[in-house]
Amino acid sequence: MNFVRTVFASTLVLALSLGVSGCTKPKPDGTTPPGGTGDTAATGGNDSGGASGDAGSGGDSGGEPGGDKPATPAKVCEAKVADAPTPLFDEKVLIRPPVNVELIEENPTKAEAVVSGGFVSACEATIDRMTLLVFANDKKKSAKVFADEFLENLAKGGYTGGVKGTPIVETNDEFDISIEYPAAGGQPASVLYIAVRRRFENFFTLVYQTRPGEFAALKPTFTKSASSLLVAKPG
Repeated sequence: MNFVRTVFASTLVLALSLGVSGCTKPKPDGTTPPGGTGDTAATGGNDSGGASGDAGSGGDSGGEPGGDKPATPAKVCEAKVADAPTPLFDEKVLIRPPVNVELIEENPTKAEAVVSGGFVSACEATIDRMTLLVFANDKKKSAKVFADEFLENLAKGGYTGGVKGTPIVETNDEFDISIEYPAAGGQPASVLYIAVRRRFENFFTLVYQTRPGEFAALKPTFTKSASSLLVAKPG
C-alpha cells in the first residue's frame, strides 16, 4: 500500500482544510443507511501479525476536552455507525463511519467525508468532517508518540490553542484523544477526535470533527467507528 511519507505535509493540508470548515449552517436531512446488521469479517492486525478488528481497546471512557461546557446537560447517545463497512484502497481497508457519514477515497493515502453544513449523525448531532490518512509505520514509535507529532504538525499548520482531553484509548498500537479548539479567525469553536491505529506497514490516523456542544453525544460513535478499522494483511 502506498503511504504518506511526510507527516508535516499531510497535517498541513489537513489543517488548511479544517480551517475553512465547521461554519454553522442549516443541517441537511440525514439519510437512512442500508439495512443489515452485524460485523463484516476481514483480516487485520498489528506488527506482530495478530488479528485486529472491532474489538474494543484499552483506556478509560473519559476524554471530554476542556473548555466551556454547554449550557444544557450533554445528551447521552448510543454509538451508531454504518451497518456496512466502507471499503477503501483496493478494498484492503474497511471502516464503519458514523451513521449517515459518507467516506470517499480521494487518493491512495487519504479518504474524506465533508459536506456543506455537516452530516446529521447519531442523536441528530452534526459531524462536520471525517478524514482518514495513511502514513508509514515507525516501529520505534508508539501510537501516542505518533499522535503527539501529528498534533504538533497540525498546530504548525495553524490549528492552535487546543485543549486536550484525557486519552480515551491508549495502547502501544492504538491511541485516541479529543482536542477542543476555540473560535478564531472567523471560524467557530470545534472539537477533533483523533484516533491512531498501527496496522502492519502503516499508521492510520482518523480525524472526526464536530462542535463542542455536540461532542459528548458523538464521542461513543467516534470511538466505535475508530475501533472498526480492519486492514488486510499484506500479501
